[in-house]
Amino acid sequence: MKKFTKKCMAALLSGAMLFGMSVSVFAEDSKTISVTDDASKVEKIWNVAENGLFNDTESFNFTLAYTGADGIGTNATAVPQYEYDDFASKVVTITDTWKADAGNGTSASSEIDYTTLFDGITFSAPGLYHFTLSENVGTNPNISYSDATYYLDVQVVWDDVVAGTLKIGGIVTKNNPDATSTEDEKVSKAAFVNSAADSESLTVSKAVAGNSANKNDEFTFTVKLDEDTASGTYSTSLANVTVTAGQATTFTLKHGQKFVINNLPIGAEYTIIETDAKNYDKTEVDVNNGEKTENKVAESEIVDGTNTVAYTNTDNAVTPTGIFLQYAPYVLLLGAAVLGCFVFFRRRRA
Repeated sequence: MKKFTKKCMAALLSGAMLFGMSVSVFAEDSKTISVTDDASKVEKIWNVAENGLFNDTESFNFTLAYTGADGIGTNATAVPQYEYDDFASKVVTITDTWKADAGNGTSASSEIDYTTLFDGITFSAPGLYHFTLSENVGTNPNISYSDATYYLDVQVVWDDVVAGTLKIGGIVTKNNPDATSTEDEKVSKAAFVNSAADSESLTVSKAVAGNSANKNDEFTFTVKLDEDTASGTYSTSLANVTVTAGQATTFTLKHGQKFVINNLPIGAEYTIIETDAKNYDKTEVDVNNGEKTENKVAESEIVDGTNTVAYTNTDNAVTPTGIFLQYAPYVLLLGAAVLGCFVFFRRRRA
């Protein structure tokens, strides 16, 4: 009986200890707080050189990083927590139906609020907590990504000291790390604006030469942009023809005509093939006014400056040869001899 009583007491004591630990943990958890700020925004403004370069699958990524904290009064700060660990940084993403939102324009924008930006990050002690926010450089070759950095100060204060509850006193967004958190030095939002990447046009031209060439002949070409170095759909000098990266586009040219692809990013790789040379004797091509080579294929990349691919097709008629031309000199000599004899005998008779 005594052994049973001792076991019961031990069990009750253990339960009490566990209950005390759970209450302690619960009390500690009750002191944490999250950011709930729907007013402050992170904005992404996407600008393009032309509307066809928008797509509705583009994602822009941003890194939020913790840089430290300043104490408020004599209270000790504590590192913010994220996914059961000390918070260092995380990536947040802004996506949207960019092309649909832009309509026929060349600019679109989207935003998230600070509740989303700080989602999952909790604070457990008063303090002024410092963060940086910057855009990650993406892979779209048409975009010059923003290099802006914003500095976010999150003020955490006691809501009820006795109860041990906290609240967010305010969040200040700055574009200058040395600025103080006064009203005049705030920015209204963390806005990231990109510009269109440096781009150039590509001009493909056609010329014919030779005594058998026909200036009205129409030559067929295909052009393909490498989808790792170009992205989207590019306008051309032909109203109903566009060039989409990764896809072959067909066009035709006559003597003296040109085909121009607009707004190709510097470094975009392309391949152009003359697929129908009309059985001309020779096809030559030169890239950027370089040396002509006998080839129907041109492969190069867009450079800063003039970008040209010039095709010249040459066709010459073959000079007829045969028996008549082979013996023509002898026939002429014989004819001259006969004519001479005729003149000689006629003079004798006279």
